[in-house]
Formats: sequence, C-alpha cells, structure tokens
Amino acid sequence: MPQIENTELLDRILKSTLSVIGRRTSEPYAKMIVGGILKKLSSKYVFLNLIKIEKDSFKEDSNLLDIDEKVNNVEFNLIADLITDLMITLANQMGKDAGFYFIKEIKEDIPYNYEIKIKDAGVNLEYIQSKFLTEIKSNFRYSIENHQVVKYVFSLIYQIIEDDFGKKYAFETLSELILRLSTQYDMLRYVKINDVTAVQNVDIITVSKDIDRLDEKDVGLSVQKIVQEISNDLSDKKSFSLIKKLKSNLSLDYSIKLQEMDVNFEVIKLKQSILVKKIIKTILDVLSFSSSESYAVLILNNVIKSHSIKYGFLNFIQIDTQKLTKGIDAINIPDEFNNISPSELGRSIQRIMEKLITTIGEEAARTFLDRFKSGIGKPVLVRMEEIGVNLHMIELRQNFL
Repeated sequence: MPQIENTELLDRILKSTLSVIGRRTSEPYAKMIVGGILKKLSSKYVFLNLIKIEKDSFKEDSNLLDIDEKVNNVEFNLIADLITDLMITLANQMGKDAGFYFIKEIKEDIPYNYEIKIKDAGVNLEYIQSKFLTEIKSNFRYSIENHQVVKYVFSLIYQIIEDDFGKKYAFETLSELILRLSTQYDMLRYVKINDVTAVQNVDIITVSKDIDRLDEKDVGLSVQKIVQEISNDLSDKKSFSLIKKLKSNLSLDYSIKLQEMDVNFEVIKLKQSILVKKIIKTILDVLSFSSSESYAVLILNNVIKSHSIKYGFLNFIQIDTQKLTKGIDAINIPDEFNNISPSELGRSIQRIMEKLITTIGEEAARTFLDRFKSGIGKPVLVRMEEIGVNLHMIELRQNFL
C-alpha cells in the first residue's frame, strides 16, 4: 500500500470531519466545533499548533486546512492517539446520540486505505461507535421485539400517508401492498391493516407476536425492502418524500434498533448515479490497498472500457485522477444513469466485477471481494443485489477456477 504521510492523513480526516458536521449543521459551526476541539487537545498534542483551519468558505479550489510539513516528523502513534481523542471528544461534545451518527458518517467518508492505515495503528472507529451505542442503549428501559418494530414502522408509514393523502388512501395503499407482497415476504403474514373507518376501537396495525420467532436480521431486511416498495409506489407524488419524513419522525430507540437489524432507510433513496459512484470508489480503495492509486485507476478504466461497446453508458464514467484525495468527488457519473434500466445497469456492474477478478491476479483476487464487501457496507450491497449484482456467484466461479 502506498505510504500515507501524517499531513495527508490528518488533512483527509479533518476535512471529512468538517464536511460531515457542515452538512448536518453549517460550515461556520463545523469550523467552530473542530477548531475548538483542536485547541482543547493542543495541550496534550503540541504539534496541533502546526495545524490551522482557514477562514475561507468551503470551496472546491480552496485550501481549507494549513498543515505544516513538520507534522510528518511526529511519531505516528501520536497521530493515531489524536484521531481517537478527536472522535471521542467530538461525540461527547455533540452529545452521544448525535456523536454516534457523526462518527458513522465520518467513517463512511474516509477512503478505505486511510481507514486501514489508522486501524493498523489501533484506531478503531467501529469500536468507538459501538462504545457510544452501548452507552445509549443502556438508557433504554426495555428490549424492543420484532413485533414492536414492525408495528411501529407500519404505523408511522400509515400516519405519514394519511397526513398527506387521507385515511382511506393510507388504508388502501398499505392493504394492497401487503396483499401483493405477502408471498414474497414471510413476515407479512403476521401483519394486518385494519380499516378503522369500519371497525371501532381497534389498532390501525395489528402484528402477531409470533413474528418474534423470526431472525431479527431477516425481519429487518424485509422491512427495508417493503419500505422501498412503498416509496417506489408513491414516487409519482413529486412533492412527497416518504423516506425523508420517515427518518425525521423515527424515535431514537427505534432508530438504533433498526440499525441493529441492518435497516438503512438512507440507501433506499440512493440514486443509481450515486450507487455507481460508491461502487467505483470502493473498487478503487480496495485496488489501491495493494497497489497505487494510479494503477488502480488504470486497471479499472481498462475493465470499464472493455465492456463499453455492449454497455454504451459506461463511456460516461469519468475518474479525475487530480481529485483522488477527495474521495467520491473524484468520480463523475452523469444523472442520466438514473434513467438506465436497473437490470441493465446491474448486468454491466456484474461484468465489471467479474472481469476485475480475472485481471488483478490470483493473490489479489483472493481478498478483493471480502475487502469490497467490507468497504461498501451491507446496506449498499443489498441495493446492488436489487439491481441484479450477484457477488456470491462471482465467488463461486472464483473458487471453482
């Protein structure tokens, strides 16, 4: 893996931190928070005096951070300790609940090779996340069961639809959906939507406790796919965003429980252009781990080009080698990708992944898929499966060869 200097690593970590906080709040607030934390930690890490956050706004061509080259002379274990203290202090300052989500998003924003670099030095962002998650969960007074989760989510969806389109439309929409999907999702046989306009003193949603016997991960996967089906059915309502309203109305305890069940509503509204960006970025991160970034780009560009005759839209994928340190922003995918048939897009990605496995060599191929799946995360993998990308089939073929 190419050597990553202290200055480069801290630049990436701090920019990701500023970017995530800035998206959630504002740019000035992000600078104030991060600047305050760095000042607070400077008594422990003297070299922080060599790092300055510029006052200019977040601009594409501006140097947001000024990091003196002398930072490269600092022992790397001190850099690793600083990153750990930075994340813990950030989470505590933002409040453990919000801090948990900030660390999660920062981790997702950091390129895979940077994450491996700090992880090798003992900085485990997942552990820090889980530490705060444990503390948050310890405040809950009860354990949430499958039937409670399903009832809560369906009741919330019903209420959201009713508020916009009326009680009758909400009842008909959910009733028809459950009837249509009941053969596909086993958990739906435990769910019933009651017509409260016809029957008095009955809950809108009834969920049998027998659903608690099912594996919660399986229930979570079904919940995510069903919510996506509902969202797709309502997609023609231009001003209506089910996912946005659902996320903003989730209580913290159920939000955390849904995360434990591998439910990620954010990925449901993931456009195909963004999905391809994430796939390309993760491939580059994994390839760069055992080679150089320039070689990774060369290999991937060649593989994409080899399939561009059959899948013409692949010609419009552009990787800006001058912006690789900016992560996903280095990859340009036009919005037209959102209009491509999902199955056609899935087939093109499947062919790219298959070709890569045979191109990078036997030794690199052994770990490629594991690193890819770990880097891109389960929610996005589920989204890939939905458009027809079958990584399991590639693994079977690889093992056979």
